[in-house]
Amino acid sequence: MKNKNYFWGIIFILVAVSILLRNFYFFPAIHSSRLLITILLVYFIAKNITCRNFFGILLPAAFIYLLYDEYLPFAFLSPFSILAAAVFGSIGLTFLFPPHTSYKPDFSFSPEMGESSYNNQSDVSCSVTFAGCTKYFESDDFRRAYLKCSFGALKAYFDHAKITGSSAEIYVENSFGETNLFLPKEWDVHVDATSTFGNITEIHKPSIIPSGAPTVLIHGNVSFGDCKIFYI
Repeated sequence: MKNKNYFWGIIFILVAVSILLRNFYFFPAIHSSRLLITILLVYFIAKNITCRNFFGILLPAAFIYLLYDEYLPFAFLSPFSILAAAVFGSIGLTFLFPPHTSYKPDFSFSPEMGESSYNNQSDVSCSVTFAGCTKYFESDDFRRAYLKCSFGALKAYFDHAKITGSSAEIYVENSFGETNLFLPKEWDVHVDATSTFGNITEIHKPSIIPSGAPTVLIHGNVSFGDCKIFYI
């Protein structure tokens, strides 16, 4: 948090300096708002290079190109072709080089799309691509879950899952889709996931956690989509 405060402080100082310099005819053709948008887009690119999120790299680069297209010798390229190339290029690169994240579950990822419910499995996984599905995870000793959703919608119910230990983990990888998690309100949930042009929302989270409640850590990344956590 402290590093983020430093970053945003420097960003706004640079914008203030650029506004003053424009009065001395430095950068006369570049508006300060365009400069601010450029800095933000470059920040998103740098942030997503480390995790190999190509949507967060190519799309901001495309927007930067559109901001300065009058200064570049490629006027024949239309905005639609630039954005379409960025989207399809991101999809292709994502298939060839899956995103790299700082956290990965230590169990093998082998989704079973044919099942609608998982009974008495401690380690579970599910993958959805260009589809929508609902999964019910019912376990007497739930420990870990790996959920992946790309260009689809996934509903995952954990209200009948029990945690016998002190903690459990849920990893969510969501790209251009929507992942809805339904968790027991008796769990002590901590969200440690990143978002890139996406949202992570907790709905009806209880203000008071029962004493001795198991801890559930939610990791992962949400890019160009939504992850909603419902407490039931």
